[in-house]
Parts: sequence; C-alpha cells; structure tokens
Amino acid sequence: MTTRLGCLFALVAPLAAWAPGPASAGEINPLHVSSRLTMHIAASDAHLIRRPLGVPRLEVGGVPAEPVDAFCWDGRGVVAVPGEILIDVDVTANTGVIRARWSDRHGEWTYTQDVFVHPEHPSGIRIGASAEERDKLLNDPIVANAYLHGDTLAGQPVLPTVFAYLAAWGPALVTLDGEPLANPFGLPGPLWLGHVMVTEGVRGEDGTVRTVDGGIYSPARGAEGAHDPDDLEVHLVFHDERFPRTANVPPLFSFFYHVLFESVSIQISARDAPGRLVR
Repeated sequence: MTTRLGCLFALVAPLAAWAPGPASAGEINPLHVSSRLTMHIAASDAHLIRRPLGVPRLEVGGVPAEPVDAFCWDGRGVVAVPGEILIDVDVTANTGVIRARWSDRHGEWTYTQDVFVHPEHPSGIRIGASAEERDKLLNDPIVANAYLHGDTLAGQPVLPTVFAYLAAWGPALVTLDGEPLANPFGLPGPLWLGHVMVTEGVRGEDGTVRTVDGGIYSPARGAEGAHDPDDLEVHLVFHDERFPRTANVPPLFSFFYHVLFESVSIQISARDAPGRLVR
C-alpha cells in the first residue's frame, strides 16, 4: 500500500463554561448538551481511476461514458493527475462543503457539493453491542467511523470492506473547462450524484486493489479484500441515477467518474455544543 501520506490528526475538545444561576426559557442549560463533530480534510496526489473498454457507445460532453471501467482493480487505467480536494463538514449537522479540482486528458475539472442527501442503501455499518452484532446506519447523509462496501451491504462491493473515517453523499455541480457538465440522465440541470469517502488504504502503489491472499480483488470476493490501516485515501465519485444495466464497471450507471487522492491530512474538532432549555 502507498505510504505517501501526510496525516495531521488533531482532536480538540474544549470545555464550555456557564454562569451559575437559575435557567429561564431560552437560556443555555448546562445539563442538556449535544456533541458536535467537525472535520477539515485536505488531500492531493490525485489519480484518475477510469479506463475506456473499447470504442465508446455513449459520450457526455465529449467524455466516454460507456463502456468504461471506473474501478480498475488490476491497476490498468490508474493514472496520476494533478489535483486536490478540500472537505469541510459538520458531521453532526450534516452540513458543509466539498470542493475538488483536477486535470486529465479531457480538460480541467471542478467538483462542488454543499447539499448532503442520504443514499438509497445503508450509510454504513458499525459493530453493535457484541462482536456478533452489527448496527446499520440509516438515512445519514454524512457519517464518520463506519464500515462500507465489501460484504457490508452498505454500498456495492466495488471495493473491499473498508473502514471510512468519513463518508458523504449528495448532489454535486461538476464543471469541465469552466462549463457545467450537463447530466442527460435525469437529475435537474448539471447536477450529478456525488459520493466522497475518506478511508484506510485499499490501493497499492501499483494501483491495484487486492485480496488478502494477494490476488486481484473482484466484487465476488467482497469479504476478502486487503486494506492498509496505516494509509489514508480520499475517494471521489460522481455518476447518474441508476439506469438499466450497462457494459460499465459498475454496471448500474451510464456515466461514472472516479478520482482518488493519496496524500491526506485530517483535522478533527469534537466539542460539546450547549443545548437550550425547553419549557
């Protein structure tokens, strides 16, 4: 797994202080608090994960849409490109903004997301009250510290079961050479369905995704994927809404774009946000 990692992890938990005295309606109640978690993530060392599989049957804005392999588990089609991503989100409030930019042979791309919507599938899996129990996270647009993909049923098995420090979903505006990339498949205007994850490493320096026995990963081996807990990766994808099966990888989408960022820094702020006394 790649070790080109710049990881800054700062956990800040400031204590709130309240003046003594009786509480009245609308005043801060020191006995009623809610935990707030915000994350600032910056990443670079970008790689395009995308390989056309022959003569295009369909294009969007001059970009091949089908047939395309957008996961390239064997490393073919993984190309280093200039790019960076900045993520500022409040996990508790499901708010924030994600901005990315990169360049490839098609031109200069930007990705902007400031609306977050939960996916159709569970937002992640966590270990429950015992090792044999698993809790599904439902209807969460932004989650932290959960397992996704692989054999979790939280997302397709397009990657091994992977621990996500952060995952987010929602509509995104994508531009190519300064112009919105039109989505002809259903969403209004130029919006695309976006998904961003910050995970432990799943790709090696040769670009491959492998199983624990060293073979090339495939969705049929979702529970056997290798991962590197000492590595961090940021995955960015955007795609259309689900259409009938296509010749693409993954086959449920007519257009799928995938960019990976390998050099990652994370800043986390956790604090208790005072609540309000309700009468």
